[in-house]
Amino acid sequence: MHAVVFHVDMKQGWEGNAEAELDYIVGSLRDLPGYVRGTWATDGTTGMSFILFKSEEAARDVADNAFLPPDASATLRSVDVYAVVRDDV
Repeated sequence: MHAVVFHVDMKQGWEGNAEAELDYIVGSLRDLPGYVRGTWATDGTTGMSFILFKSEEAARDVADNAFLPPDASATLRSVDVYAVVRDDV
């Protein structure tokens, strides 16, 4: 498995749109080949997501095409792909 890790900066007032945006993102991810699951977290100022895929190819495809629209609740800081060494669920 491979993980795509996103780091973002939260915009002021992000709380108002976050739930709807995450519903849209998760719905889109679930349609992608190899999607396993994702976790989203924030401290209110910055945020990160950890999204698991079955293959490196699937993870890199998502990372290479990552973007946030200008009206999103956050701005994209970085996107990286990591090999998962252990998944203890």
